[in-house]
Formats: sequence, C-alpha cells, structure tokens
Amino acid sequence: MKNFKLASVVLPLIIAIPAFSAQAGNEITKEALQQQLSQIQSRLAQLEESKPAAKKASATSVNFYGSLRPTFGVTTTDTTDSWDVGDALSRIGVGVEHQLSNGMTGFAKGEFKVQIQGDAHFGDARLAYVGIKGDFGRVAIGKQSTTQFAIIAGPVDIFNRASTPLAYDDASPFRQQEMVTYRKSFGNVEFRLEGQFKASSDNEGSDFFNTGVNYQGNDFTVALAYLSKDMAGYNENTLGVSASKSFGDFYVGAAYQDIDRGGNGADRSTIDVVGAYTINDSYKLKLGVSKYSDDLSDAATAEITRFNTTLEWQGSPDYRLFVEYQNNNYTERNEMDSDQVIVGMRYNFDYKF
Repeated sequence: MKNFKLASVVLPLIIAIPAFSAQAGNEITKEALQQQLSQIQSRLAQLEESKPAAKKASATSVNFYGSLRPTFGVTTTDTTDSWDVGDALSRIGVGVEHQLSNGMTGFAKGEFKVQIQGDAHFGDARLAYVGIKGDFGRVAIGKQSTTQFAIIAGPVDIFNRASTPLAYDDASPFRQQEMVTYRKSFGNVEFRLEGQFKASSDNEGSDFFNTGVNYQGNDFTVALAYLSKDMAGYNENTLGVSASKSFGDFYVGAAYQDIDRGGNGADRSTIDVVGAYTINDSYKLKLGVSKYSDDLSDAATAEITRFNTTLEWQGSPDYRLFVEYQNNNYTERNEMDSDQVIVGMRYNFDYKF
C-alpha cells in the first residue's frame, strides 16, 4: 500500500518533468501551465482506475458458541444419600446469517446437547430452524424456544442447574419441534406468535398455540403470554405473567402461570420469585423460592415448594464456579422431600466469523 501511494505521487511528476524541461528558458504561459495540469490530472485518474478493487465484505456471518456445565453433588433424603456427577444443560451450537439480494436476511441455527452426565456424547437437538427477517419482522420454521419460556420463564431462569426455573419446570414447555414462529419488535415492545403443526395429529389446525407481548425498559421487563394446547379430550389453556427489575446491584424477578385444564380437576399453577445481589466484580449471591400447585387428590398431587441459594464466583465473563443448596418440600409426599448440595463449573464460548 505504501509503495502504491508513493508511485501515485512520483509518477505524475516524472511524466511532467520532460514537459517542464521543454519550457525551460522560455516564458511559461497560462495556457502551458493549464496543459501541464491537465496531463497530471489525467495521469492521476489513470492510476486511480488501475487500483485493485476493494475486497467485498462477506454476505455470510457465522456464530459458533457453546456452554459446558458439569456439576457434582449429593441429594439427601430421609433414607439415602446419592452422589452424582451431573450436567446442567451443556450445549454446542452454530448460527448463520446471510444477507439476501432483496435487503432481507436469511438465518439458521442448530444447537445440540452435550451429555457430560453419561458417556459425554452429543445428544438431541435443542434448536434446529431456518428463517428470514426484514422490516416485516422475523419468521422461522423448526425446533425453537417457545414464547412461554422466553418471556415468562426467562426473567426467573437465573440458576446453574437443569431443572429451572424451579416451578415453571414442572408444568410448561421449553423448546418445541415442528413450530412456525413470528416475531416483530416495535421499539421496546416485542410481539410473538407461534404454532406447532404435526401431521400425525388428529387436529385440523395447530396442536400448540402460543402468543405474547414483552416490554423491555432500561432496567425492567413486563410480559404477558397465552398458551393453548390440544390434549386428549380437553384443551389446556395457560395465562402467564412475568416482571423483573434491577436496582443497582440488586435484581428481582417473578413469574406466575394459571393453567386451566378444561375443568377436569387437574388445574395447575406455578409461581417463581428470584433475587440476585452482585457482591463485587467476582461474586454474586442468588436466592429463589417457588411453588407448584395442582387440584389433584392428596394421593396423586405433585405439589412442591422449593428454596434455592447459590453463591457464584465469576473469574471472567466466560467462566464461573458455583455452590448451590436447594430444599425440595412436597406437600403430601414427605418421603420424597430432599436437600441437594451441588458444586459446578460453567464455561461459555462464543466466536463470530
């Protein structure tokens, strides 16, 4: 590049020297000077045209990412102590975006479980979809996160374990296959709409319908979602609300779901309340309480209340260690009550090309 810049200056002068020399000893007229200037400008234009074309930016971007989350701990009941190496939803994924000729963007993502608990093989797909986005919004087809999980469970999903959010996990969906989704943002407001379509089902339309709206302010969120599922002999309808707020080093979040199962005596509800306090740049304390309730008989009920306390050390933005205690208290099944203590690591990576 330096040699080219030098040539662009020196070459016009070399070209001009003979012409100026021919004028030596003679009176240089205005017309002669204008002629020399025109020659120099013409030569500069030729040199500019001969420059190699700038390399075009790639129309495709690739994101390779993952999160590895091994745990080790003990679960204690009235009769047993069970030690186990576990996994808190480790995953590896790749996402791609491609700029289309019409100004829109095509995208795709595949994300897969890493079974650290077990033989450490790649497990089922967590996400697998292709879509297109533009001014109209975003449309995608494939296995994706549900609206219910994204905006109702999201604000209370703060712990480093597989079964979270604590009460939400007992009742509602996370990721679903065979989905068609639509997303559109209007400033701070995001609108979401999706359906699940299975050809093997007896339903004429979607098996699963989920919609919601989420408002995200500078330090708070508020969301409302509606979920409808076609079950055998009845429809399950869920109304969920969530909210979160940051106060400096403090964070609080809450989520509630009312689940109507068609008046068959099996209605359910979930509530999760969480909080986090950033002690300093490295340490964070997390607390949570949750309750899952149902209308089943005392013999069949799965009602449970959970308490969770986590101390987390974050050595870098991508690496953390944690110790976590959780109490699981069943309303009727006392023999299933348990206390869990786990320690774990979490390493995230995210590379863009």
